[in-house]
Amino acid sequence: MKNKLLVIPLLTIVLILSGCTDEEIVHHTENNISAENIKYIEVYIDDYAFHPQSLTISRGDTVRWTNNDSVAYIVKSSSFQSPTLTKGMTFTYTFNERRTYNYYLATHPYTRSGTIVVE
Repeated sequence: MKNKLLVIPLLTIVLILSGCTDEEIVHHTENNISAENIKYIEVYIDDYAFHPQSLTISRGDTVRWTNNDSVAYIVKSSSFQSPTLTKGMTFTYTFNERRTYNYYLATHPYTRSGTIVVE
């Protein structure tokens, strides 16, 4: 009975400490990389567009999208999808496969898409 009483508080603490903040939502394809050791390649969302619109990166690089608009967005491709990003929120994705990735704003599909080429 004592063990069961200890498990609940310990699980609560683990869940609290493992949560993401609203300011940065991180998605990594490799679990052995800590967020502090990642160098991000930045893409900003301003005026319903990606800046820069196209990138060429190396395999294993991590791209971070930051929403600078007051409108909420979802960044989507065939390989990844961000949660809804409100102003100031970020989404990251690590690219481990060499190919071309096309992505767009799923909440505003009429806008220009972005392209990432992984060499």
